[in-house]
Amino acid sequence: MRQLALVALLLVGAAAAQPVTRFGLSPDAYAAYERWVLAMCIGGDEQALARDLARFAPELVPAFQRAISEGPTALEIDQVRDAAQALYDRRAKLPLQELEVTGVTRADLARFARQSRAAFVDDQVKRFTTGYRANAIAALGMIGDARARSLLTRIARNPRDPLAAAAREALRKTREPR
Repeated sequence: MRQLALVALLLVGAAAAQPVTRFGLSPDAYAAYERWVLAMCIGGDEQALARDLARFAPELVPAFQRAISEGPTALEIDQVRDAAQALYDRRAKLPLQELEVTGVTRADLARFARQSRAAFVDDQVKRFTTGYRANAIAALGMIGDARARSLLTRIARNPRDPLAAAAREALRKTREPR
């Protein structure tokens, strides 16, 4: 009896030692989720990633639906904020008057130089958050079920939603032959 209790205790301890992933995803599904939502542009090994999304679709569809509404984690936002602050500091040290910059107007350069640190950082965080959510929308367009397509349709029909264009594109891709 004592051995059975010890085995049960070890099993409970082992279960508790498993890493906890966002949305309760399995570690492999979470790896595919993270690779997808954190991608700045999907390219390179897109086919392999698409296969992973399809392979874990039953787990990932609800996770991507939640990612659309919840966005990135506080830790991910903090990391982007820190990186944006460091980038702003490096950018502020550039001697723009001494450099020849092509492809940008003088007005754009002046606006670039006048932008405050807070405005720059906030813009970078906003872009990251919107991109993260748009990536979740794109994934649902690839692997989503009827309920996911209904969510995408609601987003696509809202002209004030910054994700409407991404949702329309995801819906368009659901109709294309694969």
